[in-house]
Amino acid sequence: MEFLRQHKKIFIITLSAICLILLIFSAGERFRPGLFGNPLGFVVSHTAGFFSGIGSWFETNINFLRNMNNLATENDELLARIFLLETEFGRLLLVEDENRVLAELLDIHRRYADFPTIGANIIARDPGNWFDTFMIDRGSRDGVVQNMVVLAPGGLAGMVVSAGWNHATVVTLIDYSSSVGAESRRTGDWGILSGDIALMSDGLMRMEFFNPAADFDIDDEIITSTMSSIYPPGIKIGHIVDIIFEGDNKTAIVQPAVDFSRMSRLLVITELFGYELLDEE
Repeated sequence: MEFLRQHKKIFIITLSAICLILLIFSAGERFRPGLFGNPLGFVVSHTAGFFSGIGSWFETNINFLRNMNNLATENDELLARIFLLETEFGRLLLVEDENRVLAELLDIHRRYADFPTIGANIIARDPGNWFDTFMIDRGSRDGVVQNMVVLAPGGLAGMVVSAGWNHATVVTLIDYSSSVGAESRRTGDWGILSGDIALMSDGLMRMEFFNPAADFDIDDEIITSTMSSIYPPGIKIGHIVDIIFEGDNKTAIVQPAVDFSRMSRLLVITELFGYELLDEE
């Protein structure tokens, strides 16, 4: 096929010349009718038609192959454009997500503007499902030390448990070793909010109220209380999603305001707290 395509013009010219010679010969025979006149006309006519058909067939298929080649080239170009558009779309999604996180952190910073804070990136995570511990890229050289409070989009994330020169380890609220004095914003009833090994995989926490007659209900907002010696009061922790009755006692199950599985950036409050009060929002 490639040979015929490259020598298309020569092939057509040759066929045309043959057909012309046969037609001239046929025209001469019409003046000398005889035994072979009619058979010769028949042969010439069908021979010309045959070669003409071959020429048309080759031309049609050569054009078809040329069109197929053009379509393949256009298809490759379209695939390349689609790849570039998908890449750009992915980049825009990342930028949008980054802007969302920064906007949420700015909102947290404004909400707790009385606290000095420093931004930090998560550089390593616990391999578990809910990332109960992680490492940040801030350390003692940045003024970060043990027991400093960590905020994330939504509210309270946890606390620094150790600090190196250029990094620190943070334990989140859902870790089974974590506990914080907390209270219901609606009623002021308070207790201890702690991580629970049975609830940690679901990203939940357990809250025990000190007063058996404490008034709390589903959807109540839980915040840090004045009874904590590490966390300043008034920081949002989450809300009650379930209540478990155990005899005469009842326990609240709390959903954190922070999505620990999606954290990437956060704020460290670069101040240690005792019982300093925080103004209400």
